[in-house]
Amino acid sequence: MLAVGVVLVIGVLLHQLVVDPFLTRKHRVERSLQIKAANVVEMKLLQEQYQKISANHRDIMIRLQSRNPEFSLFTFVERQIDTFRMKARVASINPSVSEFQEGVRQSIIDLKIEGIVLAQLVDFLASIESFNEVVYVERIVVQSSSAEDGLLDAMLSIVTFEVESGA
Repeated sequence: MLAVGVVLVIGVLLHQLVVDPFLTRKHRVERSLQIKAANVVEMKLLQEQYQKISANHRDIMIRLQSRNPEFSLFTFVERQIDTFRMKARVASINPSVSEFQEGVRQSIIDLKIEGIVLAQLVDFLASIESFNEVVYVERIVVQSSSAEDGLLDAMLSIVTFEVESGA
């Protein structure tokens, strides 16, 4: 009986001092490996996103640098307004530009159009968004016209970028 008690005490001590710490450490290592594997997958996804963004940035910079140096967002928008005979519908047109940061600045025109039909607005939006000129509509708010039923009022923020000369 004493021998069984000694074996039992040695077994419990062996379990507490050797087996249990070993299993706990093994579980921590396995969990750590799982986390690191998940981190590697996430890093690969982030790397792919970064490469896509970098490629898009290079493409945009190439288009900006090959664009006519005389390009003006204001003139471009005015030309589109004239093309769609909307001059009488333009309530306000407010240009603004940011400071150059890393050789690029943002040029924005806030445009308010009143009393326009939906088809004309859609055609105008399609003509404003220009892949080659790197012009896009950043924000648009459309609401029913308070002056006339069936017509719309729209507020647009039209954006492009300019590359600093020599950059």
